[in-house]
Amino acid sequence: MAISKLYYSQPRLRELETRIVSQREQGDKHLVVLAETIFYPTGGGQPHDLGTINGVPLLDVFEEGGTVYHVLPQPLTGGEAFAVLNWERRFDHMQQHSGQHLFSAVFQDEYGYKTESFHLGEEYCSIDITAPLLSPEEQLGAEKRANELILEDLPVSTYTLQPEEFDSVPLRKVPDLPGPLRIVEIQGFDYSPCSGTHVERTGQIGLLKLLKAEKYKGMTRVYFLCGQRAWEDYRRKHEICTSLVSLLAVPEAELEERIRSELERKKETEKLLEELTAELIQFRAQKLVSEGQSPYYLELPGISVAEAQQLARAMLNLTPGAVVINLGERLVLTHNLPQGPHLGQLVKEQAQPLGGRGGGSPTAAQVFFAHPHQLQQFLALLPREIWEKTAE
Repeated sequence: MAISKLYYSQPRLRELETRIVSQREQGDKHLVVLAETIFYPTGGGQPHDLGTINGVPLLDVFEEGGTVYHVLPQPLTGGEAFAVLNWERRFDHMQQHSGQHLFSAVFQDEYGYKTESFHLGEEYCSIDITAPLLSPEEQLGAEKRANELILEDLPVSTYTLQPEEFDSVPLRKVPDLPGPLRIVEIQGFDYSPCSGTHVERTGQIGLLKLLKAEKYKGMTRVYFLCGQRAWEDYRRKHEICTSLVSLLAVPEAELEERIRSELERKKETEKLLEELTAELIQFRAQKLVSEGQSPYYLELPGISVAEAQQLARAMLNLTPGAVVINLGERLVLTHNLPQGPHLGQLVKEQAQPLGGRGGGSPTAAQVFFAHPHQLQQFLALLPREIWEKTAE
């Protein structure tokens, strides 16, 4: 059923009074067909519009066999429909999609790189171009040229070409589809078949910002933002930059150098801390071994698993025996006894049936318990294992 697609002829129309042609149930959703519609269906790389029909929010819009279906969570009553478009979403899609046409044309015109695919997501847009590697100079050049064309405020128009007319304009890409093509033209610069919605002049794109470029399946994937998205990205990054300038008390021009310097100092401090921690652990191990005897049972809830393992190794380097360190919800078990128990197997056979999660090797293991009573039950089993083996 052919209906009037006003999103093409009147892309800025935000409200519409029309009639309901049909509606049917599909699962827990309802598919509504209107005599005419302002809601763009998913297609051509562009997501569908959102809005309301008689106050009921749209969930989806799709086209099938020339008919546009509006997916609603409940049926509509009566025969009349009042449609309200989410204009902010629509205009965002128009800015991104027109920006993509412009950007793709720049890459092809300036560098010979063709666009193989386009993604318009909620957070970013991307195109995959036939460049095995995109240099920083090419990235900057393409971005600069695209924004120059935006400032030129070139007219953007749409029209239909019949197959015999395809050679009348320099189409950037001719899809392998039968019948006529809807063409989106950026005056004198780009001619592309497209079924999406677009701005009326390049100036309405506002701004184009290239975010990054990365290798992808032998090509380059270029991420970018247009219009309000680009402005929001700039605002957010400016806030971050301003906050860092205030926090570090340096001029903006010196911010990068200062951050690099601080990171280097941080690495040096972390290295020194590791060395001092290792020394402290060694002193602690010597003290524990001199004041006690195997098996060593330690309650150290304030240290990490890595530090506990390091302490246990340091102790066993000084004496034969077994070490059990209780970190609160986790136990670290270690021994260096020739006839000692297989700790990984011990955890599997004794701790896991109690609800413990963990494992290990014959001489080192760890196990986590979600509940304290489970940990205590497991500890009660250890005298028959590590304690007795240690005493031999």
